Amino acid sequence: MRWFSVGVEPVGFIAIGAMPTGVIALGQGATGVIAVGQLARGVVAVGQLSVGVLALGQIAAGAIWAGGQLAVGGSSGFAQLPLGLLGYWLPWRRGSFRLKPSRRVWTAALRGVVLAGVVVLVAWVAIAPLVDALTRPGGVFVPLPGLR
Repeated sequence: MRWFSVGVEPVGFIAIGAMPTGVIALGQGATGVIAVGQLARGVVAVGQLSVGVLALGQIAAGAIWAGGQLAVGGSSGFAQLPLGLLGYWLPWRRGSFRLKPSRRVWTAALRGVVLAGVVVLVAWVAIAPLVDALTRPGGVFVPLPGLR
């Protein structure tokens, strides 16, 4: 197992570089359990464009939580354009806008479809490449045969 790696495409427990992959990844196109970079993807992703289970960035898509200027997720934190799909949108919560009962079902169905799409996006874009990078030969936890 590589504990620390630095370079253009580093792979390690802690990876720092242009396209890092690891448990903790810091760099431009970071992929990791904790990913920090311009294009961050992983479980906890922080960056300008972030995709993850928990995402924070200018444009963020998170399966459970997202925060940033444009945030789409199961719930959203601070954002200019929040879209918390499990909760209510901000104007509804204040009580300034009420839906008719017939529209509540359609709104809930639309939220469910969009949330399912976000979860599939996170699984396909962030989690699947991360699991592959962590478990493949030559990845973070599985060294290449002959190398120790």
